[in-house]
Amino acid sequence: MAKTSNCRDCGEEIAFEKNKNDRWAPVHPESRQAHRCETARVCEGCRKTFKGASWMKVCGDCYRGGAAGEPPAPKSRASEPLNTGDPDDDAPPF
Repeated sequence: MAKTSNCRDCGEEIAFEKNKNDRWAPVHPESRQAHRCETARVCEGCRKTFKGASWMKVCGDCYRGGAAGEPPAPKSRASEPLNTGDPDDDAPPF
C-alpha cells in the first residue's frame, strides 16, 4: 500500500499517483478513484448550500450563470462623456 496523507481541505485520507498527463493527483487509497472534496459550502451568489472544495466561492449554477433567482449583476459606473471642446484646442479629447 502506498503512503497516505490527509486532504488539507476536507481531512479525508488520500494517496497520490500519477495521472495520464504525468502529474501527481490525489486519489482514494483503496479504490484509486480521483479524490474530490465534498465539504458543505454556501454560495456567495445565491446563498444556497452546495458541496465543493474550500476554494469554491459560488455554486455550479451561478458559475455557469443560469441560477434561478440570481441577483442582478452590479451596475458598471457610467463613463464620463468625451471632452469634445474646441477643435483648435491642443488638449486631447479625453
